[in-house]
Amino acid sequence: MRQEMRLSPLMEQAQVLEMPENDFLRLVKEVEQSPLFRRLFERERVVRRERLPGTDVSRRLFETEAMAAADTGSFDAESLLSARQDLAGLARKVGPDNFKRYFLYPEPDLSVEEIADACGLTVEEVRRINSLVDDFSVAAEFYHPSALGDRVVRYSRVAAIERGPGGFIIGYYSPGHARGRYTIDYEKLARLKEAGAFTVAEVRDLGDLLRKLELINRRRDTLFRVLEMIIARQNLYLETGDPKALLPFTQREAARITGLAPSSISRCLTGRSVDTPWGEKALRDFFPRPRRFRRELVARLIAGEEKPLSDELMRRLRDNFGVTISRRAVASLRKELKIPNSWKRRRVGGGV
Repeated sequence: MRQEMRLSPLMEQAQVLEMPENDFLRLVKEVEQSPLFRRLFERERVVRRERLPGTDVSRRLFETEAMAAADTGSFDAESLLSARQDLAGLARKVGPDNFKRYFLYPEPDLSVEEIADACGLTVEEVRRINSLVDDFSVAAEFYHPSALGDRVVRYSRVAAIERGPGGFIIGYYSPGHARGRYTIDYEKLARLKEAGAFTVAEVRDLGDLLRKLELINRRRDTLFRVLEMIIARQNLYLETGDPKALLPFTQREAARITGLAPSSISRCLTGRSVDTPWGEKALRDFFPRPRRFRRELVARLIAGEEKPLSDELMRRLRDNFGVTISRRAVASLRKELKIPNSWKRRRVGGGV
C-alpha cells in the first residue's frame, strides 16, 4: 500500500506527460478559470507566471497565410477561424508591443480599466481580447495542425524554432505555453491559511489545485528543456538544414544532461513536432542513433578521401567531428556499407 502511494504521483505525472496536446491545453484553461485560481492569481498574488528564457509566442501566431492550413475538418471550424480573425484585428489595433505587454504577459496588478486606458480600448474590448487569447491557447492545434503522421502516430506541432537576435528561440503556438510556468508563494499561502482567509471548501480544494499546477509545470518544464537541448545540440542542422549535420544524440544522454528520467524524455518526444527554418520535424528526428551517424560519417569520409584512409580515418573522425571510434568499429561499419578495406581500395587507385 505504501509503495502504491509512492508510485501514485509518478503515475499521475506520466499521464500528464502523455496527455494529447489539446487535452492538456483544456486542462490548463479549466484550472485557470476556476474561482480559486483566479483568487490566488489576481487578488492574493500567491500564484504568478514566469516566462522561460529564450521563449516567446511564434511570429507565425497570427499569420493570415497559416489560416489556409487550419484543420477545417474540425468541429466548429467556422467560428474558430472567425475568432482568430477577430483576435488578429484587435492585436493589430493594439500594436505588437502592447499586445504582448498587456495580454500575453500581463502584469497581475493592472486592472482591466488601466489596460483599456493604456491601449486605447474599451473595457469590453479588453475582456474580449482576454477571452479570445484563452480560447486561442486551447485551439492552437487547430490553427497549426501537423503535416506529419500516419495511422499509427498523430503529431502535435507545439512550437517553431525561430531565429532571434541572439540565436534561435522557441516560439510557442499556444499563448498559454509562452506565458511560462507558475510560481507559487507557499509561505504567503501558509500565512493566509493561518489567518483564516479561506473557507473550509477552499482549504479542501487547495491541495488539488496546487497539485495540478505542479503537474502542468512539470510538463512545460520538460518540453522546454528538451527543445532547449535540441537547439544547443543540433544548432548546425538548424543553421544549414543539412540532414547530415544532425549529431548523434540519445534519449539516455538527454536524460543525463537534464536530470529527468529517460521515460519522461521518451514521453515528451512521442507525437510532438516543431517547425524549423527548413520545415516541420518530429522531435524524435533530432535524436539520431550514434551508429547510424557514424556509418553515414564513414561513408562520407571515404567517398571524399584523396587516398585510402585507415588510422587517418579514425583521427579525422575524432578531430573534425568530436567522435571517438575504434578501428574495429570502423571495420564493422565499412562492411555494413560494403566498402573494401584501405589496402584493396589502394590497389584499385583509391576507388571504392
